[in-house]
Amino acid sequence: MRYIFLVFGFVFFTMVFLAGLWADRTIALVVRDACIAAVVGGLAGHWFWNHVLGAMRITVAVKRAAAEAASKANRQKKGETVVAKAKK
Repeated sequence: MRYIFLVFGFVFFTMVFLAGLWADRTIALVVRDACIAAVVGGLAGHWFWNHVLGAMRITVAVKRAAAEAASKANRQKKGETVVAKAKK
């Protein structure tokens, strides 16, 4: 989780730093804004990653439920077939 914070923070820092240099601002303002952007970017990355993990959990749960339902239906179908053959 901390790597997500660091990666997003670095990306935001770099973007704001380069944009500040491109806008011909003083270096003190560029660094200040880039540091603030790094913290905000890290928090935004943390929030985003939590939502990605939540979506992955939901997807896995839905797929697992579908697989269990299919397996149960398959077992019931085989059970009915075995019973039908045994009766004949």
